[in-house]
Amino acid sequence: MKKRLNILCLLVFVAIAIGFIPVFYGIGQGFMAGFTNYEQDGTPTELEQMMQAEPVNLMTVSTADLASGSIRNEVTGDTVKLWPERVYVGTPIHYPGWFSWMYSTCRLLAVVALLVIVVLFLKLIIRVNRGRVFEWSNVRLLRWLGGIELAASVITTIFQIYGAALLSEQFAVRGFAPDYFSYISTMELSVGLVALIVAEIFAVGLKMKEEQELTI
Repeated sequence: MKKRLNILCLLVFVAIAIGFIPVFYGIGQGFMAGFTNYEQDGTPTELEQMMQAEPVNLMTVSTADLASGSIRNEVTGDTVKLWPERVYVGTPIHYPGWFSWMYSTCRLLAVVALLVIVVLFLKLIIRVNRGRVFEWSNVRLLRWLGGIELAASVITTIFQIYGAALLSEQFAVRGFAPDYFSYISTMELSVGLVALIVAEIFAVGLKMKEEQELTI
């Protein structure tokens, strides 16, 4: 049983590591773009402009007045139409100073929260491997884990939706509107809620165990 649990936990960490690959790749691309630009004439390169662009998630609101573009299919050589769902805006977007500062702080806290969650998860697995499964300390760990995940995802979602609302005042695409639902961190919310549910299941089991011991 412990071997199966350890394999599943290892798969969780592998999944987290895979999720970080695009993040570190983007950071590396941005660094190289800035370095190349510094070494040349000071003119922003195409890659640097793309790295500084604002991502916008879009949804269709009018098929009668729908904007589309075209792109070349390198396999067949044909030109095919495309309709954007996520675009990167290269035009300057002006955010209030307080929002930029708070959003940057929020993203930093999200990284810290992720590290804390990983540490709590490791502590939980170590305790289970040592045979300490149904204990109140594990219930508290799960509650902390779920609460931090839930709080981080809710705060991040609020800032992303508000940022999208500010952006929509300065940028629009014909036939499309910002897709606010896509900014909801459903996966993170689900993980936090599941952790809290498991914590309560453990708590109910421990309560029943304590009541049985008192009865005996």
